[in-house]
Amino acid sequence: MKLTPDQRNSVNYDDNTFITACPGSGKTRTLIAKLLRCVDEVRETARRIACITYTNAGVYEIEKRLRSYGKLGDENYCEISTIHSFCLNNILRFFYWQLDEYADGFTVLPSDSDQYREIVLSVCSDYGLNARVRDQFEMLNREPNGTPISETIPSDIAYDFWDRLRQEKYIDFPNIIYFSYRILAEEPSLAHALACRFAWILVDEFQDTSALQVEILRLIASRGRTKFFLVGDPYQSIYGFAGARPELMEIFVDEIDAERDFKLLSNFRSSNPIISHAERLCPRHPPMIATGEAAHFIEEPQYIHSDTAFEAIIDYFIPALDELDISYGNAAILAPWWIKLLNLGKRLRDYGIPIIGPGARPYKRSHLFALLAEQICAYIEHPQPSLIPQIERELFSLLNNAISSLNFSVFSHQGRMMVYKLIKKGAELRQQYDSGIQWLKQAVRDFSALLYMDEFLPQSSIHLLIESVDDMESDMIKNNVDVENLTVSDLGIFASSRNNMHLRTIHRAKGLEFDAVAIIDLHDGRIPHFSASTDEQISEARRLLYVAMTRARRILMYITDDEDLSISPCRFLLGGELGII
Repeated sequence: MKLTPDQRNSVNYDDNTFITACPGSGKTRTLIAKLLRCVDEVRETARRIACITYTNAGVYEIEKRLRSYGKLGDENYCEISTIHSFCLNNILRFFYWQLDEYADGFTVLPSDSDQYREIVLSVCSDYGLNARVRDQFEMLNREPNGTPISETIPSDIAYDFWDRLRQEKYIDFPNIIYFSYRILAEEPSLAHALACRFAWILVDEFQDTSALQVEILRLIASRGRTKFFLVGDPYQSIYGFAGARPELMEIFVDEIDAERDFKLLSNFRSSNPIISHAERLCPRHPPMIATGEAAHFIEEPQYIHSDTAFEAIIDYFIPALDELDISYGNAAILAPWWIKLLNLGKRLRDYGIPIIGPGARPYKRSHLFALLAEQICAYIEHPQPSLIPQIERELFSLLNNAISSLNFSVFSHQGRMMVYKLIKKGAELRQQYDSGIQWLKQAVRDFSALLYMDEFLPQSSIHLLIESVDDMESDMIKNNVDVENLTVSDLGIFASSRNNMHLRTIHRAKGLEFDAVAIIDLHDGRIPHFSASTDEQISEARRLLYVAMTRARRILMYITDDEDLSISPCRFLLGGELGII
C-alpha cells in the first residue's frame, strides 16, 4: 500500500500513537495500513485487533479496504465496529446479568422501531413536548455518573424516559455505552480480560469520543496490555450534543503518553480555492495544503441567495453540475437540520431529480421490510460483493424488530446461506415481475417462508412483514406516487447512491466527499444554533461549517433563502470570517 512519508512514520511507530489528520488526508488508508501491520503482530496467536469507528459507513469502508489489501483470513484477527457494537458484543451481551435492572435479559430498541416511538410519544404527551423535542431522544446520552446530556430534554424527563425503557427491559443505543461502562467499572477483571484479548485498539474520529467512551478506553488502558492508535482532528469535533469535547481527547492522549507529533496536513480531496476558504474559517498552524488531483481546479466557492432553497438548487447548483459534467451521484446537498432537507427532497423528487436521503423514499424507511427489500433489489440490478454484508445487516435489523430478540446467527455461515437464498428468490421473482409493488407483495411472502423454514423467523411474526408492505403501498398512494409504474429498479435505487444526489445533514456527511457540495439553510439560528450561547458552542458551530465545506472537491456553494424572513445569513459568511457577504 502506497503511503506518504508522514503516514508511513505514524504507521511504523510501535507504541501509543495520536495522529492529527486534516480533512482528505488519507486517514482511512493510514488506519488500514496500521491495521494490517497489527494483524501481522498477532497472527497465529489468540489476541485480536479492535478497530473502532464512529459510523456504520466507516465500518463498511474499512471492511471493504481490508478485503482489498489484506490477506485471506486477516478479517479473523480483526473486530471492526462502532463503539456501540464493540460494547454490545464484548461486554453487554455476555455480562448483562451483573446489572440488577437487566439481570433477566434485555432487548436493544432501535430508534426507528414502533415500540421506541410509542414510548417517546407517551413521554412527550405526558410532558407536553413538541415535535422538535421528540427527535432529540435518540441523541440523549449520559455522563459517566449517569446524568443526562441534552440541550433540549430536561433531566427529570430523561430519567422518566429511561425508566420506561427499563420497565420493558429495553436498552436504547446510547445506553449500550452507559451500561457497558457500569459493568466494567464494577468488575475490573472484565477490563483486564478485554485488555488481554486486544493487543491494539485503533480509534477513528477520536475527537468525537464522549467522556463515557473515554472512560471505557481508560479502564482497558489501565491494565497495561493494550496499545492505542488514535486518529482525530480537533477542528472536526462536532458532536458536543452527544458529550464529545476536544479536551477529552487531549487528556486521554496525555494519560497514555501517546506520541502526538504525527500530523497529516496534505489534503488529497479539495481544490486550492476550497482549502483557502477552510483555512480562513479555521486556520491551522502549519496550514492544510492541497496536494491531490483536485488541487488544480480553479472554481471559487459561491454564495447564492434565493427565494427558496429549491430555486437555488435548480437555478444554480444543477446547472453548475451540468456545465462540468458532474453526475448527481457525486453531488451532495447538506443542511444543519433534516427538516429542511425533507421538504427540499420531496420537491426535487417531484421535479425528477433522483435523490438519496430525507424525502427520497415515497414511504417511511422504518417499515419492517423496506430496507432489506431495497438492498436485495440493488444487488439484483447491479451485483456487487460489497452489498452482501449490508444485506446481512438489514436482515439482522429486520429480525431484531420482528421478534424483539438479537439473532447473531445471521452473521454465521447459516446466515450467509440465507442471504444467498433470498437473493436467488428475489432474482427469480424479478424475472416474473417488473412491477415493484407486485415484486414486494410476492417477495415478502416467499422471503418469510424461507426465513421460517430455516428457523430465523417464527410463524407468529410473518404477518408483521406482510403488513409492512401494505403500509409501504399506503404511504406511496398517500404521497401521490404512480404505484403501478414503480419498478424493481426504482426500489434498488433507494439503496444505491451511484446515480442519486445525496441529501444529508452535516453531521451525517462526516467522512464523505463529493465533487460538488451545496450547503443550504446557512442562517444564524441554524449555524450557530439559536440556543448556542457559550464560546465553545459557537466554536463548535464554526467547526460544523468547516466539516461541511471540506466535503467538497471542486464545487462549493453557500445558500441562504427567504423562506424564513426572521433570520439572517450565518455570521461566519460575514466579513470577519469568510467575508463572502
